[in-house]
Amino acid sequence: MNDPLVLHVLPHPGEGGERHVELLSRIEGFRFERAYLTEDRGKLEALRGARRIRPQAAGADLVHVHGDAAAVICLPVLRSERSVITFHGLHLHGRLRGLRRSFVRRRLRRAIRAARVAICTSDAELRTAGALAGRAADRLIQIDNGILDPGAPDPEFRRATRAELGLGERELAVLFVGQLEPIKGVRDLLDALAAARAEGAPLLGLLAGEGSLHERLEPQAEQAGARLLGRRDDVSALLGAADIFAMPSEREGLSIALLEAMAKGRACVVSDGPGNPDAVGEAGMVFAYGQPGALTAALVKLAGDAGLRATLGSRARARFLARFTADRMLERTREAYERALAAPG
Repeated sequence: MNDPLVLHVLPHPGEGGERHVELLSRIEGFRFERAYLTEDRGKLEALRGARRIRPQAAGADLVHVHGDAAAVICLPVLRSERSVITFHGLHLHGRLRGLRRSFVRRRLRRAIRAARVAICTSDAELRTAGALAGRAADRLIQIDNGILDPGAPDPEFRRATRAELGLGERELAVLFVGQLEPIKGVRDLLDALAAARAEGAPLLGLLAGEGSLHERLEPQAEQAGARLLGRRDDVSALLGAADIFAMPSEREGLSIALLEAMAKGRACVVSDGPGNPDAVGEAGMVFAYGQPGALTAALVKLAGDAGLRATLGSRARARFLARFTADRMLERTREAYERALAAPG
């Protein structure tokens, strides 16, 4: 007898969703396929994509839809097949207002009722989804994101990477990894870096990622003593070379980049946007989103206290090992699949 087939439905190729489902493919006892609503992020193509994937979904034992946008679009699939949703931050719901948000809320409530299991990746997301679900709240479960343990940084490799990046011995590298989009708070980070450097903090910013703000950020980055690195495939090496990891975003699901920084034992400073405090807990510094002055104060404090950086780094790695390992996430997701397959209907 063949193992059950799970079809992962993603909005588009690439980025965190792709990495997430790649990790889920390690779950034993299941087979996996992928389908994308759109190849190039076109909205009309995504709407047509829900119809296009129907035959593939019908041939699967379980359909796993990723993201609230995909859940809204794929409501007919969720209703007709045994299905699971992972919300990954509820980003569509979070950025809409007015009538459009009301429409999405209604669709998400129906999607939760249609799915056998709806997975939330953080405490904040579970609270928001609970308010949406109403009587279907029993479908909701929380499974924290997890990653493979990259291990502690190798000192020799750290020195080599810092030399490659042109970092001086006394310079402290502040790393950001993510899309260069307004929601990520990168302008606030650059403002804070400039202000911290003006106070004498020996900080150099490293921003890894691409996005719509790239060209407009270049002058600001130069003034702030920061470098725009573009898309990088060596994030682990960058984390090893960094001293501080910054995530100033408006909201996250449970940021994979932040978990990677914690696993590497980096001192983390994050905004209080949903998802970020859930990740760091007491193992990082949290500032008010949209307040670059608060971020400046945190960076100056970390720059002047090597002991604090070491303490926060140790706490971050311990928190990762206790809560955010891949093994933990995979086991809980396997249980969710089994629950969905066993559910009546």
